[in-house]
Amino acid sequence: MPAANPAPHLHLAELNSFPPPRSCLPFLVRRAGIPSETALRRRAHCHSSRRSTHNHLNNLQIPERISHGNPPQPTRRLILLLLVVVVLGAMGNSIYKFLCGVCSDLSDAAFQPHGADASVAALGRDILEFQRTKQVPEGLGRHVVSSAAAQANWYKKLQVAWKKARPAPTTPEEAGRLVVLTLKNHQKADVDGLLAFYGLPHPNEAGSAPPPAAGHHAPPAQHSAPAHKPQGVKFELHTLPVDAKAVADGDTVTVYVDTNDAPSEIKKAAAERTKARAARNYPTADALQKTIADAGYRMVPNAKGAEVLAKKYRIRLSGIDAPESAMPYGKEAKEALLKLVEGKCLTVHVYNTDRYGRSVGDLHVGGVFVQEQMLKKGFAWHYTAYDKRPELAKWQSQAQAARKGLWAASKPQEPWEYRKAKRNGNA
Repeated sequence: MPAANPAPHLHLAELNSFPPPRSCLPFLVRRAGIPSETALRRRAHCHSSRRSTHNHLNNLQIPERISHGNPPQPTRRLILLLLVVVVLGAMGNSIYKFLCGVCSDLSDAAFQPHGADASVAALGRDILEFQRTKQVPEGLGRHVVSSAAAQANWYKKLQVAWKKARPAPTTPEEAGRLVVLTLKNHQKADVDGLLAFYGLPHPNEAGSAPPPAAGHHAPPAQHSAPAHKPQGVKFELHTLPVDAKAVADGDTVTVYVDTNDAPSEIKKAAAERTKARAARNYPTADALQKTIADAGYRMVPNAKGAEVLAKKYRIRLSGIDAPESAMPYGKEAKEALLKLVEGKCLTVHVYNTDRYGRSVGDLHVGGVFVQEQMLKKGFAWHYTAYDKRPELAKWQSQAQAARKGLWAASKPQEPWEYRKAKRNGNA
């Protein structure tokens, strides 16, 4: 077997002596390790770049050691800014408290207007106290039906409404109107209880009288009794504004009359109660109020809003008999009477006293005969067993013909027959 030819050893002299074909030159150059022309150019460029970079580095003056004692100016500004932020953060709480204190001082004047009535001042103090402590007055829960959380919500709304009022209320009528308008979507029992708690009068029903212009006080309610007393009247009463809770049903109402002939111990209890309320000692004030009430008296705001000692009278409307509360139209009859008398001063012509100790009489308010309205609206019967006045029968007939109120039913039951059946166990 012939021996393999040894690999040829090419030399540059030999290549120059007989140049190979042109197509073989690149291959042979690579095999011989000879750089091509393009490679030589690239190497020359790299060497030139390295020399240029080396020259630039030599030209740079790099300090042998970096000093940390004096930072550049931008760094100083950044450090100063951070220090300011830290200081302001630490002082933020104090600044907030200071601003709140300024606002609170401003609110003091807003909630305690100069010349305000005592009852208005008490309401303003409680609203201001709620703004600071978020606590409602003690004893309020005895006069209202809603929870403490609901009461707190009232004072939040009253706080906003009071600040918006221009000018701030100073009379009981203005304060009462503010309370009613602010809490108009809340339960009536709560609104009435809140007014009673502060001794504020309830404003007239919507539409009965236009609101007073700004800066003017509402005029006191008028009694407007007939020029001549009806026959058989024993005495006449002029009441203080009627409270919403005073109406028991469609023919009975509790009224209070200002009096100066109260016993000395009752007058003393009334004076002590006023002092207790001013000192926010509500438990003592409530206890004194019970003593006054048990004697047949009560501290009631008059038409000007000032509290006076008054005597209590239960009035049974003469000549009519309204449905009982459990009967059809019983609740409607009560509401109808309430709308006629609430917040108003009445004239009462008393004829006699019934077996329950009630004063039987006629009610007049603002030129309106209350029994007439109850009969015409169909919320009461003519009580013929005790009153034969023909005008009462006439007004009942008008409502019956128009099928108003209880007369809309085909066979309405008489209240006296209902009570009789109830006594016999057949109701």
